[in-house]
Amino acid sequence: MENKGVVEMAVVCSDLSLLENINSLLKQKGVIAVEDEFGALHYIVDGRNNRQAVAGRVTAINPNSSAINEKEEAFLEICIKTVLREYGFDLSLIGTVLIYNSIFLSFKRCTPLPATMKGLYCETGKDLGLNYEQAERDVRYAITKSSLKNMRSRAAMRCIYSRIERRLGYIDPLE
Repeated sequence: MENKGVVEMAVVCSDLSLLENINSLLKQKGVIAVEDEFGALHYIVDGRNNRQAVAGRVTAINPNSSAINEKEEAFLEICIKTVLREYGFDLSLIGTVLIYNSIFLSFKRCTPLPATMKGLYCETGKDLGLNYEQAERDVRYAITKSSLKNMRSRAAMRCIYSRIERRLGYIDPLE
């Protein structure tokens, strides 16, 4: 019997180091998968620190999802950097790196930008050792140094995001 789309996993052991390794992997990756003897993948998704990202992670592991492959990721990377350059962003600024990472994650997970940027800034800032306030300040600084300098960070992110969508062919540019 084939169970496509079923996602579950349980780990039972008496080895503390194995559980610590699993916990460490979950903290780093956010999701881990184990293949059983029948070839079915079973997943653990970490929602302890960033519940907003769980939906994107689950969507990304769904075999029927529209998650992008490696070639599409490379094209997405080029599109994002091109659009950032078009708007005059300095790609060496930490705030620009945070904007890039936030938008890349959003497209990779097939999730729209959130209503508030806090979760996204916390997640992408964590990789650089920044707290929310530092990440938000760095993003605002990067925006003020770009041609979008008069926009608030959420509006600037939406502007960048929509231009990337048009480049990727997600939206008809005449609409």
